[in-house]
Amino acid sequence: MSNNPRNLSRADQVRARRKIEKVQRKPIPRPVDHSSRDAYNASRVVSRHNTYRPAGTYTSSNRQRRQVYLPTGTPGSEVRLPTLPRINFSWRWVSAAIALGMVVLLYMMLNSNNYAVNTVNLTGGIRVPSDEVKATLNVTGDSIIRVKPAQVEAQILATFPDIKSASVEVTMPDTLNVVIEERIPAILWLENDQELFWIDQDGYTFSVRGEANLPIRVYANTTPPLALGYVDPKSTVVEEPTDQSEPKAATLSIDPAFVQAIQKLNSVKPAETAMLYDSKNGLGWTDTHGWQVYFGTRTDDIDMKLLEYSHIVDAILDRNLQPVLISMEFLHAPYYRLEH
Repeated sequence: MSNNPRNLSRADQVRARRKIEKVQRKPIPRPVDHSSRDAYNASRVVSRHNTYRPAGTYTSSNRQRRQVYLPTGTPGSEVRLPTLPRINFSWRWVSAAIALGMVVLLYMMLNSNNYAVNTVNLTGGIRVPSDEVKATLNVTGDSIIRVKPAQVEAQILATFPDIKSASVEVTMPDTLNVVIEERIPAILWLENDQELFWIDQDGYTFSVRGEANLPIRVYANTTPPLALGYVDPKSTVVEEPTDQSEPKAATLSIDPAFVQAIQKLNSVKPAETAMLYDSKNGLGWTDTHGWQVYFGTRTDDIDMKLLEYSHIVDAILDRNLQPVLISMEFLHAPYYRLEH
């Protein structure tokens, strides 16, 4: 059999071509699935509402209208009344009713005599008369709604320097409860044997009224040293108070370190002698030997000053001297002055 391709039969030619080339098979066509495509398109459909409503359609308000029929007494006949709207209540109606009720209640409380301040209960006062405090507040007859406790507290502290703190509470319908705390006198200041004022532990001064439990009496020839930054209210221009301005509370007047110095020296001085204050030499007392001794206005090195003072006294007595004044204000520069 000849190998010439032309002499081969068609079947042999096909077999020979398969051996040389790979068979390239075409994929079998599948039917198109229209259901998945329709579902995908349906998910992308955007609904559009046309504002145009054809004649004969009914709105929600029309559907909510209630039909009312009345019998006429004749069988088979009725009278149809005009349609009534159906009202749906919600929580907004309740909120509006509550708000309106609160406004009406507030108006009635502001203008009713039942909510006017009628009673002021004052507790905690010992030396300050309660009638004086009540007269200063001047809130009787005012609406209790308008009373501001913070403003009343500030007014009490500004009017009475001998009151340390005040607490005001409102009790409905017409009561005001006031609790005050008075300052405790620690020092009684006398100038030329005249009682001027009391001084408390913190350095606040206030007028002498009533009685106090054993304050330290200081006999001075001038006023005590003032606190740093203190401004005398009498030397400043007093502005007329306005309704919006808050009353100013009492300000610190005496240096607290000076108060501590008085208490410290009072604990070491002889019990039978009085505390003295001199504007030049400070605090001191009259010694049992007849002279005056001063230690300044500070308690720095007070123990060393007392020890040094005892040695100076021994030296003076040994020399049979009689000074009129011994100054221990400066630890390293003490001195004494003899009679002329």
